[in-house]
Amino acid sequence: MTQIKFTLKCPQCGGTRFKAATAKSGPNDPVTCGECGTSIDLAAEKQRLEREARAAVEDRLRNKPS
Repeated sequence: MTQIKFTLKCPQCGGTRFKAATAKSGPNDPVTCGECGTSIDLAAEKQRLEREARAAVEDRLRNKPS
């Protein structure tokens, strides 16, 4: 089985290190880029990554040799 890896990246600087916006953050709370300080809506990013993952899987299934 082939794995496809997706990484959360800051849309401004491309950074991959983030800080929680609050001390007790939840899984859908915003995060802040540790490099440039851009705030990211984590729930929206999860949805975007989910769409990308689904599209990648569908593409692989369509192009799978028989």
